[in-house]
Parts: sequence; C-alpha cells; structure tokens
Amino acid sequence: MRILLLLIPGAFALAPPRPRCHFINLTNGLEALPVLAEQAPHLNFVRIQSSKCEANDFYGILADLDHNLLFRLASGCECVIYDYGSRRTAWYGDDPDTKIPRALWWGVEWVRYALRVKWRVDGDEGEDEAPPTFRGYNVKKLLDEKLARLPKPLSKKLRYYRKFGPTVVDLKGAYLPAGTKLDGNDEAYAAFAAEWRSGLDGDSDAPLPAGFRAYRSADYAGVGRGACTKKT
Repeated sequence: MRILLLLIPGAFALAPPRPRCHFINLTNGLEALPVLAEQAPHLNFVRIQSSKCEANDFYGILADLDHNLLFRLASGCECVIYDYGSRRTAWYGDDPDTKIPRALWWGVEWVRYALRVKWRVDGDEGEDEAPPTFRGYNVKKLLDEKLARLPKPLSKKLRYYRKFGPTVVDLKGAYLPAGTKLDGNDEAYAAFAAEWRSGLDGDSDAPLPAGFRAYRSADYAGVGRGACTKKT
C-alpha cells in the first residue's frame, strides 16, 4: 500500500495553511496594538490572568476562556495570543532579562493541553507526543489529575466544541523578550485602546443585513402572552 501511495501524484500534498487569528491578552497585551495595526479590525481579546496562574487556579483559567477563542480553535484556526511579561524569567536560557509572561508559559500551556484531552485531538505539528511542561518540567501527571476532577460545568463547556470536528489545537503564545515597562499603568493601556478604537470604521448607522430586524424589548411592551398592561 505504501508503494502505491508514493506513485499517486499529490498523495502527500501539503495541507493549506490554517487561518491565523490574533488575540490580545488583557491587560499588558494591549501594548501590542500598535504593532498589529494592520490587523486592527480583526483583532480579538482574551484575558488569561497571570494572578490566577500564579495561584494555580487551573479551573478559573478554563472558566474564563472566551468562546470566540474556543470556536476559532475548534474550527481549525491558528490562534496566537500576544502578551508582555513584567517579571524576569530567570529559568529561560542565559538571558536573565528575558520576560516570558506567566499567562503564556503556564496559562496557554494548560489551556492547550486541556483542549487536546477534552477534544481528543493532537497538538500542533510535532507536539502530539510532547508532554506539557511548565518552565521545562514535565507536568503531564499534574494536569491529568486536574482534568480528572474537572467540574462538570467546565467539562461540558469544553466538550461542546467537539461538535465542530476539531482535528488539532493550534494555540500559540507570542511575547516581546524585553517585556513591558507599563505594568499597572492603566492610563497608558486606556490610551492604547482609544487609539485602536479610533482606527476602526464607524458603521453603527449602517443597515443590518437583509432580512434581519433589530430586537428592542420596548417594541413589545403590553403585547404577547402574559404581557403587562401599559400604564396610562
């Protein structure tokens, strides 16, 4: 069979690249908005809190997962989460000034593994056999224990996306090695957000797609089953 396949032109044609979706991790990741200016209308936002990672809040991280992120991953998109670290990562190589966000080396690693297990799929290319690691340490046993005790509502939330036929979990984290100098500077982050918003096209006055109607509860006051009589 292997010989026959080798003789068939295109039998091992490379699969087309997956669509790449950009996600900003709130809050420090907002610093990446100017860098991703060309993607402004298509940017997405998530919040994987480093404080929850530091507290080993495994289930809190999963509970906070955005459904937009989960749906795109389940649909086969490559999802890249951008963040800026605020602490030196002494364990990384020989450069003590490198700052890898905990939300990436802890949070994204946990999320990726949890989804691989719950969706029964492999990781990205070359990762299907690699165990999950935190700071280089194999944490597969720990994560398996956490998944075995996953609260039912959380398990149901993650399993829901199996209906979309995921075949891979292509989730990556991206960071700037120098990290951020704006940690805790809410005014700076608000300025980044305002600048991003100013670059978006305003279409709130545009009509809805053909056939759609905007719902307003006030339009149905006093009508329908069990409706309250309008006050006069």
